[in-house]
Amino acid sequence: MQRMSGIDPMFVYSDTADTPMEVAYACVFDPATAPGGYSFGAVRELLAERLPTLTAFRRRLMAVPLGLDHPRWVDDPDFDIDNHLHRAALPAPGGEEEFTEVVAKVMGRHLLHDQPLWEMHLVEGLAGGRVGLIAKVHHSVIDGVGGAQLMAELLDLTPEARAAEHGAPWLPPKLPSSAQLVADALPKLCTSPIRALRAAREVGRTAMRLARRAADEDAGSLSLPVGAPSTFGTPVGATRAVSFAQLDLCEVQKLKERCGVTVNDVVLAICSGALRTHLSAHGQEVDSPLVAVVPVSVRAEPETEALGNRLSAMFVPLANDRQSPLDRLEAIAASSALSKAQERSAGFGAMASAVSDALPPALTRPFISLGLRAGVARRLGAGNLMVSNIPGPTFPLYFAGMRMLAAHPLGPVVDGVALNITVQSYTDSLFVGINACAEAVPDVPALADAMVDELRALCHVADQYHYVADRNGYDRPDAEPTRRTARWVPLESQPTRHALARARTLHWD
Repeated sequence: MQRMSGIDPMFVYSDTADTPMEVAYACVFDPATAPGGYSFGAVRELLAERLPTLTAFRRRLMAVPLGLDHPRWVDDPDFDIDNHLHRAALPAPGGEEEFTEVVAKVMGRHLLHDQPLWEMHLVEGLAGGRVGLIAKVHHSVIDGVGGAQLMAELLDLTPEARAAEHGAPWLPPKLPSSAQLVADALPKLCTSPIRALRAAREVGRTAMRLARRAADEDAGSLSLPVGAPSTFGTPVGATRAVSFAQLDLCEVQKLKERCGVTVNDVVLAICSGALRTHLSAHGQEVDSPLVAVVPVSVRAEPETEALGNRLSAMFVPLANDRQSPLDRLEAIAASSALSKAQERSAGFGAMASAVSDALPPALTRPFISLGLRAGVARRLGAGNLMVSNIPGPTFPLYFAGMRMLAAHPLGPVVDGVALNITVQSYTDSLFVGINACAEAVPDVPALADAMVDELRALCHVADQYHYVADRNGYDRPDAEPTRRTARWVPLESQPTRHALARARTLHWD
């Protein structure tokens, strides 16, 4: 038995009929590279060979009686791969629209909690003879970085599958009894006062750090999860809308270098401009900046291969009220830098893990359930959407010999945050997965198209100007990126000493 720890149990307690807390990849493969071609049987055989080494795929949850402690992960003695691997076929013509409809149905359905929390759907009949794969895992099992690591363990570097690791056969024991679960939980129950004191100490430390930061005039204003506009504020229903986009990673990196920002800043600016276009097209307000909830990985180096979640979050205003793409990028880069510095100094991830670890399920589950039914997050305005950016491999990967052409990540939506945009790099592209509550966000395919258009617009406008920046230590790893200096001058104007001197006096506050 392994006890759930950190913030992982919160994803289980937050599950509702309308908001399954699950993440997924929607991938497209080219079977032409597979020795012997594609067959469902070959995929099933390969997956069965690798399951003994994929711990997350053979464990299930068991609740501790009376809610004495968080649930336990246990090996499932009744595991059957056919309960998790499914086969589907797209109707003609097998294009992206048909594929995203299938993905949306999968994202709207719950995983069964009495078996390992994952499933895969092999989707045949895609245009051009391609094969789709929808791999879905509960968020309590992995975060974005852990998902990328799990994908690397499942896939190969060449069309020829690597040899299976032949160790001791996997022989799971029978499920623990209620008495065994209680006995395992009793030591933790006895130390619960210590965990409560640690959580209180962590909350106090975080509050003191925030207070010191608020008193520091040079640190900028605090970014708190309250006060976002009511856009996409419709209560989340069970129906999902899914769409995909593919962005040129080379163009994004050029913008990053030219503007002295990060890839994440560029991604947020693309989302900002696309949302401005989308809201305008549907007669919605664009003058109130939307707030993006941006997950931040806080994994230490030894934890890179660990399962579970190591997350904190930033709350970044998207500046969609500004007309110019460059103005939006500059404002987002400044806000993102402030939010990142605040997260580093406050340590939200450590606080959330300590509090989650200290709260008993008998109190936590009904408390979260009550908050969800009351729509607390939606009423407080914690954010309008979630935007995640996950680094992926720069080299091609293969599954059962088939080259992976596309890998669109998808994150969950929750009440109050009805739109999730997740981005992951793979080879020379950024693959975008948009998952939304269909009732809250209209015309999701148009939003995906707007993201492609916004990157094009950013590149076009940036080509017309020369970026003059004085980072003043901004790029040093030990520097707190709380203030940046920069200005744009027309390309035909060479940056003179006067322009450089003036640039050093312009600040974003």
